[in-house]
Amino acid sequence: MEQELKNTLKNVQRQIQFPEEINIESIVRKKKRFRLNQAILFVVLMVLFLLLVPNVTPSWAGLKLFGISKQPSHPYSEYLVHDGHYYIPTTDERVYKEQLASKLGTISRIGNWTFLREGDTTQYPPNSNYYAMKKQSPDEYIAVEILGGTARKKTIEYYQVLKRANLVEKPDVKSIFGGKNDPLEVQAAYENIRKVVPFLRIFQSSELKMTTSALRNDGSRYHVKLEYQPTSESSMGQTVTIPGDNHITDKFIWMQEYPEEYQGGPDYNGDFQYDRQHKKGTFISNGVKWTQYSRKYNQNDPYFSTKVNGIIYEVTSQGCSVDEMKQLLQTFTKASNK
Repeated sequence: MEQELKNTLKNVQRQIQFPEEINIESIVRKKKRFRLNQAILFVVLMVLFLLLVPNVTPSWAGLKLFGISKQPSHPYSEYLVHDGHYYIPTTDERVYKEQLASKLGTISRIGNWTFLREGDTTQYPPNSNYYAMKKQSPDEYIAVEILGGTARKKTIEYYQVLKRANLVEKPDVKSIFGGKNDPLEVQAAYENIRKVVPFLRIFQSSELKMTTSALRNDGSRYHVKLEYQPTSESSMGQTVTIPGDNHITDKFIWMQEYPEEYQGGPDYNGDFQYDRQHKKGTFISNGVKWTQYSRKYNQNDPYFSTKVNGIIYEVTSQGCSVDEMKQLLQTFTKASNK
C-alpha cells in the first residue's frame, strides 16, 4: 500500500510544470500596477457618486443624522416633574384631602417630551393638581390628584403619593431632528435641520409660528416636513368657521420638500393628497412658479406645488383661503444654514 502511494505521488509530480526561473521583480511590479489601477478606479467612482447624488449628507459622519428624532429616553416610564426632579409613583400608596398641605402646581401637558418642564407627566391628565403633604417634605414626597367621574363632571377619588427620584437630565440638543408642539423642541430640530439640508426653504413671515419640524430620509436624500400656525397677532386669524356646518377649526399650513429622486415616499397619505388631473392654474410669487391643484378630500383647502433646481416643494393648508396662501407664498425663501 505504501509503495502504491509513493508511485502515485511521483506521477503527480511529473505532471506539474514548474518554471525554470521566477522573476520576483516582475510579479511585484504587476501587483503594484494592479493596486494602483484599483485606487484610481475607486477615486473615479467616488467622484461620480458625489456628482450624481448631490443631495447626500455633507459629511460621511453625518449619515447617522438621517431620520427624525427617536422617542426621548427618560429613566422612568411613569413620572411627574417637580422642582427639576422626577417624582415616581409609590406602590399604591394613597392619601386623602385632610393629609394635604399646600398646592404645588397644576399639570399642563401629558406626553414623552424631550425638554421637560415643571408639571410634565406621562401618567396624569392635564389640569390635575399636585400638593405637598403634611408631615412630609416635598423634597421627598408629593401627592397628585387621581380623577374619576365622567367627562362632564370630574371627581377626585384620592391622591397618589409620588417619591422624589433623579434630577431631570438635559437633552442632547444636537441629536434632535424632529419636534412637534413644543417650541423648544421644534426650534432645536429646525436649527439642526437647516445646518444639514442644503435645499431647505421656509416661510419667513411674522404672521406664522412653526409648530412642527421633522427630518427623514431614503438612505441618501433628505425629506423635510414643516407645520405652521398663525400667531395670535396674525391678521389672518387662528381659526375659521367651516361653511355649511358652522364648525370652528384651527388654521394650519403644511410644507414638505424633497429631491425629485427621493425614494422614501412623500407624505401623500395625509395632508398632501391632491388631484393631479385637476390643475387650477399657475402663478409666480417671489420669483417662484407655483401650480395650484384641488385637494382630493377637501376642495376648500388649496394645494400648491413647485420644483426648484430638482427639489419639489409642496404646500397645503387647513382653513386658509387661496388669497391668504398666496400672500404667505410671497415670503417663501431659502433658509440660512448658519
